[in-house]
Amino acid sequence: MEDIYNILLKHFLNEASEKEENEIAKFKKTNSEEYSILSQLWKRNDVKVTDFDSIKAWKQVQLKVNANKTKVIPIYTKLMRIAAVAAILIVGMFSIYYLSETNINQNRIEITSTERGKEILLADGSKVWLNKNAVLTYPDKFDKNTRNVELSGEAFFEIAKNPNKPFIVNMPNATVTVVGTSFNINSKENETEIVVVTGIVKVSDTDNSKSKLITVGYSAKVSDNIIEKYKTLSPNYLAWKTGEFVFKDTPLNQVVKDLNSYYKSQINLNNDEMECLLTATFIKANLEDIVDVLKLTCDIEIIKNDNNYIIIK
Repeated sequence: MEDIYNILLKHFLNEASEKEENEIAKFKKTNSEEYSILSQLWKRNDVKVTDFDSIKAWKQVQLKVNANKTKVIPIYTKLMRIAAVAAILIVGMFSIYYLSETNINQNRIEITSTERGKEILLADGSKVWLNKNAVLTYPDKFDKNTRNVELSGEAFFEIAKNPNKPFIVNMPNATVTVVGTSFNINSKENETEIVVVTGIVKVSDTDNSKSKLITVGYSAKVSDNIIEKYKTLSPNYLAWKTGEFVFKDTPLNQVVKDLNSYYKSQINLNNDEMECLLTATFIKANLEDIVDVLKLTCDIEIIKNDNNYIIIK
């Protein structure tokens, strides 16, 4: 196919064929900002490129600049540099540089959540909820091929579906790739846990040498470049966000682990082998009330130490 920037030149000169105009329509749809800039610069009186010979056309631009005629801006001013680059673009001598510069100059936003459940709306319509102290880095707009973000800590993602533009979450020891789904990620320094809520998630190690597809009802753990897939152990993986806990014959050590993910005050077991199975549901309950339920149900002693609790057999 003829280079798109040669076709753009014909388009601006009203000399493009119907097939070429269809190509321009596709270009405008996926590169609207770039097309708008080129269109505006083409209409300026200080840059006119009318020769399909790229070398001759560029010399025309140089002559106009050197002549310093009325309405010609010196080439070393910022505006003329943009116009000169656009002239090269239009005659087919410039494409990779411009596109790479556009991607490099994307504004990157870094959010550190100081609260549990902070909601962020991304440019593509995707939503992210951050747990406290989680850090999300993302662009103010995604490029045309992928949607890349970085995460440290825990977050829940609802991804807007786009089969042609995968959504990629990068973490220190893992990468998650999806096209439209929802999932929870808890990324620590040396370990990352992923729980899939809807859709399919591809989990990869740091060098992308290994990967697994994780579906609804399953989770994955990445540690030391090893990816482990297993059935989701606890229904409370979103309790940090919702404050709702459901326990059904759940061992006490798992109950404590789940509760500690939500409450500021922590519960500590002095013996991990305590045998007690809990069946109960708590919806944004006070931790003190939950502790009372644990005392009665498991027939254990719980001592309050400052703002925390210690379970004694």
